[in-house]
Amino acid sequence: MSEKENMELETSISTTTNETSKTPDKAKTDKKGKPAEKKRFGSRITRYLRDMKGELKKVVWPTRKQTIKNTGVVITCVIVVGAFVWVFDAVAGQLIGALLHLFGA
Repeated sequence: MSEKENMELETSISTTTNETSKTPDKAKTDKKGKPAEKKRFGSRITRYLRDMKGELKKVVWPTRKQTIKNTGVVITCVIVVGAFVWVFDAVAGQLIGALLHLFGA
């Protein structure tokens, strides 16, 4: 490497280390560099409610037909799972009863 290349390398390394070693101020500032003021509790609540209203306007609500269809699917699944649990409970009860009768407890 030539002496000129070494100098350029050292300069770029020192510039990089100086940039990364800078520490940001701990005080919060706004966009204009002025110290940021704490927002009042009421204004934060108002902003939250305004944002929530805006988000609810973006929601695509299901139609009545979709709601009825999805409700039917949920009810059917509950009935199927309930029947499965009922059958399993009955079989397990009969099995435990047979084991107790077999071993004379």
